Amino acid sequence: MQYAMALAGLLIGGAAFAADTFSPVVTGAVSYSGDEWQVATTSAGRPVTFLGGGRFKVGGGVLWQSSQYPVQASALVNYHYDPRAGGSGSAKFSRIPLEAMVYYTGLETVRFGVGLSYVLAPKVTASVDGAEQSIRFKNALGRSFEIGYALTPRLWTNLRLSSEKYKAKVAGAAQDADVSSLSVNLSYLF
Repeated sequence: MQYAMALAGLLIGGAAFAADTFSPVVTGAVSYSGDEWQVATTSAGRPVTFLGGGRFKVGGGVLWQSSQYPVQASALVNYHYDPRAGGSGSAKFSRIPLEAMVYYTGLETVRFGVGLSYVLAPKVTASVDGAEQSIRFKNALGRSFEIGYALTPRLWTNLRLSSEKYKAKVAGAAQDADVSSLSVNLSYLF
């Protein structure tokens, strides 16, 4: 009898979960802020600097919508980068955030979310006056808070505050970086 009850519970729970919606999602964002930090100096004495939380982020993953509760959850893989170019060189700050967010969706067109990110391979690559340079940081854990508005049932615009701090892989090789940022993104559900 206990086995029959357990099996019935699994089947009912599985049927309820099966009614939930899983949707592929793609995102794109523009972000700003973070510490301004110098990564190189040109031969003319000009610093090459970054705002650690900027500029562009693209990604994709899956969004789950509960059929019984006003809850969504997403899992995303992103590429976040800040390209810089000048007269005597170029530089790029890049990283790969893996994100998990949970949203409250009890309001018709508004959602509130919190989440964690694990950021892989944060690094700066620079080519200044013909010299190549690379600064690598340790992988880091970040936090995010987000408010979103549904433009259509499949298209959301979101305002996100993210907090991330990186430490250089080699002590003394570079300064630590606070790349906390404010971003505006669009999410499209397929």
